[in-house]
Amino acid sequence: MIARNEHSMGPFRISVPKSYDAAPERVFGAWTDPASARDWLAEGGDVVMDPRPDGLFYLGLLHGGRPRPHYGRYLRVQPPRLLEFTWVSENTHGKESVVTIEFTPRAGGTDVRLTHEGLPDEKMAMAHTQGWTYFLDTLAVRVA
Repeated sequence: MIARNEHSMGPFRISVPKSYDAAPERVFGAWTDPASARDWLAEGGDVVMDPRPDGLFYLGLLHGGRPRPHYGRYLRVQPPRLLEFTWVSENTHGKESVVTIEFTPRAGGTDVRLTHEGLPDEKMAMAHTQGWTYFLDTLAVRVA
């Protein structure tokens, strides 16, 4: 397992659940296929992904008419059940945080739990909860 940088992480953690009427392979693939992620996660912005342990990613999320850079490295990639990566953006105050996504099969679909730890403060934890909820809802349309 690739090591986390615990010294650069903030103290706040959030968890966002979502259920999908799609197989775990399809939901997992939406997170690791650059063309798919460009549509729903980067909202049409630039995407570069190398989804393997220690591989890097870059998302140029389009927001307010300009790209907002988000980047990190994959820590664990276990298709189709687990994806974990570092997450750095201006909303983490440039510090590394960690996103873990668990994909659990259920009859007729997949339950997902996204956990984001290492957020710098309560305000950014709330903002990330809203942001991840929005993106997980957007993904539901993508995998339907």
